[in-house]
Amino acid sequence: MHERINQISKETGVPTKKVLDLLFALRDGEVVENNELVRKVGVSKNALNKVKERLASVLEPVSKDTQLDGDHVQEIRAIFDEGYKFEDAMWTILEDDKYKKASELLETISDKRPSPERRFDQFTATIETTARRASLLQFFGDIKGKRILFLGDDDFTSIGVASLGLAAHIEVLDVDKRILESIKGVAETEGFTISTTRSDLTQRLPNQLMRNFDIVFTDPPYTENGMNLFLSRAIQALDPDNHAARIYTCYGNSDRARERYLPVQRLFTESGLMMRWVFDGFNRYRGAESIGSSSALLIADVTPKTKPLVKGGYDKPIYTNN
Repeated sequence: MHERINQISKETGVPTKKVLDLLFALRDGEVVENNELVRKVGVSKNALNKVKERLASVLEPVSKDTQLDGDHVQEIRAIFDEGYKFEDAMWTILEDDKYKKASELLETISDKRPSPERRFDQFTATIETTARRASLLQFFGDIKGKRILFLGDDDFTSIGVASLGLAAHIEVLDVDKRILESIKGVAETEGFTISTTRSDLTQRLPNQLMRNFDIVFTDPPYTENGMNLFLSRAIQALDPDNHAARIYTCYGNSDRARERYLPVQRLFTESGLMMRWVFDGFNRYRGAESIGSSSALLIADVTPKTKPLVKGGYDKPIYTNN
């Protein structure tokens, strides 16, 4: 059933979590008036109707109301047996068992993370940050059955995600071979399947990664050029047939230099991405005092106007120490 939910999300552009929220509201098999569903789930009537069309086989044939077919009530309830959180409050992830599981694993392998390489603008995120990233991705329905690409992963977020055992495919691309070797070593020890690719993003994205993912996560260099390049590569990696594809991006700057955020906002707009959430101070680091040892997590959805601003090679400086 979850594969079907992901497919409905891809076809309609309605985020996976909202499709799940819709089914959650119907899980008891009771009749729910459509206007109430719109209010509960936070989708437009048009989006609701598109999702209902694709769920027709598990719904009763009603127009102004919505109800699960009696034969499918138990099937739908089974989806939510693991304590699904309907409320749209991301801070509840801190109480989630998935967060605790990821956090415990990341703590045990923390010594496997290579020391930060400043020429690549690396700063080590805290264990809590990496675990929260994994739990937030799951909270929004962006892990189960999804193909996920990490553009750079010195924080081992891919390990946290892999620990949940839900993704269809996890790929890590990094220019730093130390990172890739460490991730491969942990994955082998823990029995995780994580593919790795060594590549410099100033060169073209490897062909096998083009147009092949549902979700991209990246913590790029905090420069306008760096963000431009990493966003472009993330867009190139997304499956154009998935209308609910999404990019998770980190970005930090000093509160006393807020104007530096403006070019970054412009890049999202010019790339045709819709900013869905900005979680200020979500990421915490050891070091990086110039930005308060923290950065925001920005989550953007694709639109019909989404396009990469950088397509070929890139020769502009991208790191802060350039």
